[in-house]
Amino acid sequence: MAERVTTKEALKKLDAQLECSLCLDTFKQPKLLPCFHVFCKSPCLEKLMTKDGRSLTCPTCRHIVPLSERGVAGLQSDFHIDHLFEIQDAFNKADDDNDTNCGNCEDGKATGYCNDCGDFLCDKCQAAHKIVKLSRNHKLISLDELKAQVTSLVPPKKAIPHCPKHSENALKIYCDTCSTLICMDCTIRLHKDHNYDLVADVLTEHKEKLVSSLKPVKEKLDSVKRALKDFDTRAKAIHDQRAMIEANIHKEIDKQHRLLDQRRAELVGELEMLTQQKLKDLTAQRDQVEITQVKLTSCLEYAEGGLKTGTDGEILKMKFSVVKRVEQITTEFKSKTIQPETKADMELTTKGKEPLQQACQNFLEVDDSGSFNLENSHTTGEGLKVATIREIKTMSFQVMTKKNKKFNGKLDLKAELVHIVGKDRLKCEVIEQQHGQHKINYRPMKRGKHELHITVNGDAVRGSPFPIAVAPSPQSFLKPSQVVRGLNKPRGTVFNSKGQLVVVEGEGATVSVLTPEGEKIRTFGHLNDAYGVTVDKDDNIYVVERSNYRVNKFSSDGEFVAVVGSQGNGNLQFSNPHGICYNRRDNNLYVPDNMNHRIQVLSTELKFVRCFGTPGNGNGQLQNPVYASFDNANNFYVTDYCNHRVQVFTAEGQFLRTFSQKANGQKLSSPYAIAIESSDTVHVSENGSHYVSVFTSQGAYITAFGGPGTKEGQFNGIYGLSIDRNDSVVVSDQDNGRLQIF
Repeated sequence: MAERVTTKEALKKLDAQLECSLCLDTFKQPKLLPCFHVFCKSPCLEKLMTKDGRSLTCPTCRHIVPLSERGVAGLQSDFHIDHLFEIQDAFNKADDDNDTNCGNCEDGKATGYCNDCGDFLCDKCQAAHKIVKLSRNHKLISLDELKAQVTSLVPPKKAIPHCPKHSENALKIYCDTCSTLICMDCTIRLHKDHNYDLVADVLTEHKEKLVSSLKPVKEKLDSVKRALKDFDTRAKAIHDQRAMIEANIHKEIDKQHRLLDQRRAELVGELEMLTQQKLKDLTAQRDQVEITQVKLTSCLEYAEGGLKTGTDGEILKMKFSVVKRVEQITTEFKSKTIQPETKADMELTTKGKEPLQQACQNFLEVDDSGSFNLENSHTTGEGLKVATIREIKTMSFQVMTKKNKKFNGKLDLKAELVHIVGKDRLKCEVIEQQHGQHKINYRPMKRGKHELHITVNGDAVRGSPFPIAVAPSPQSFLKPSQVVRGLNKPRGTVFNSKGQLVVVEGEGATVSVLTPEGEKIRTFGHLNDAYGVTVDKDDNIYVVERSNYRVNKFSSDGEFVAVVGSQGNGNLQFSNPHGICYNRRDNNLYVPDNMNHRIQVLSTELKFVRCFGTPGNGNGQLQNPVYASFDNANNFYVTDYCNHRVQVFTAEGQFLRTFSQKANGQKLSSPYAIAIESSDTVHVSENGSHYVSVFTSQGAYITAFGGPGTKEGQFNGIYGLSIDRNDSVVVSDQDNGRLQIF
């Protein structure tokens, strides 16, 4: 049986719940933050406000809380804390040591409590309570029962609050539309068409919904608790691993110590043997020298003694033998033989010292070879930027440890190629090699702009997602997917936001709007020698008249709006203009002013903005520019007709690069129309050759298609190029009177 909680124990628990975690005192004007943490209004929360008073940061979870003009005072109170204070008050009133007056007559001492009224009652008032019709069914409990009730943290029942707008009415109705309590008068005046019902009737349903809505929180909380246990388990594993590795360090180093001690003993033994041998040899030599000394000493002493004590006759007689002995000794004596031959030339060879030190440093190493650092990852290869449709591209991925060493563990490496427009997702082949290296292969099936997403254990590697431009294959241009016939010398073309094709028909100098299937919707305009066409973000149509030296503006329905231009070289004057293109970034029109060798920039109101370019063949100089287009990076491409090249500028006119080189040493010849796919693949027609050459945005040659003729896939005068939303290429086959779409 569970031990009954005493009032004092319950009060102690309550005190802990009513303590502010910042000031460690009982809550004073507690305020509830949106993250459901509660703190005192003053001084706790007021100290956390930013200098401008617009926000504060929760000290528990770091959630940033925006504040109204009222500041902290504008935060709501927490009814749960209010109830805990009510429970504490009920504890104190129901305690045996307190005298609580009857809440009804205010004269007698309270002996019981009405759960329905929320009042303390004396014995007389309890008896009357049971008699009166309105209260005879109320639940009366003793003070001990009340103590047991509030010990379980059940707050005393409060009277139903009254409406702040209609003070005589209780808030017994719940408006589901506004999620608020209302009274009967509110339903008529303020919530007439709302969904509402009695609180008593909808309480159970909404409590069930609230409980049900908490299920994901409980599940996530369970996951967090399990994760925290995993953290503790992982920390213990790290500590255990550390202890084990330290033991192994001592074990291995001690082993090497024993080997070094053994080697030390061997070296000392060898040294002792060498020393004894040298001393033995030296002693043997010394013995020979000492014998020589004895011979010399005996001869000298005998002769000198004879000279001192001998008679004349004895000296003469001695002379012969002494001289003979001296000659014998002198002949035997050699100065070299008396020098020690054995040298003190022992030494300790240390030529292996440095390799041994290096070996010691590399002998053991503490490393997290199983932990990788994505910041030390490298992705390289030809397939990292540009690819061709249906062609396999390969790249390599290398990850290192946190100490920038080769990684030896396993990786959950995933790679996916995503088409930007169509959102098609292609899983890449991942081939694990060794030491953290992988090969990634992909074969794109759709041309256009893609992103390559590479993740390791769900985290993006450095540089991911990588932009990949998938260029069309040469085979895709062998035969058109669609041919639109019956046009009068089609020239410039452009697609509007509805996917409709706007085309300039040179013969008749009109503009036609076609459905994606090639059916004419409308034809308008009476122009003179019209060429280029473009549309703005509102689908207004702009057409260049070459021979009239001007730009016309029409509404999307073909109604004439405005015209600007005349012959000359001033602002808003042109000489032989052909193309025009719209820049969505700055909402301006860019017109290659052909024989003025410049680019004029106009607003969509046909006002002059600026111009750039000068005559010549240097970088940034132009010689009869014709058509232009923008890529995804807002770079401006223009066909530099007489310089036989394409030049690339920023939108402001700063030179970036130029290209003209094709295959087999060939170069562009009189480039004319230009169009750029979403993958930034550049298509350029060449005047007179009836071919379209295809390049990357950096000018690398990809392929060419077309050729002179009347068959499908052949052209006769290419005077316009455009790209639809699916990256299909529309070629204006002027003299064949048709559009071919690839």
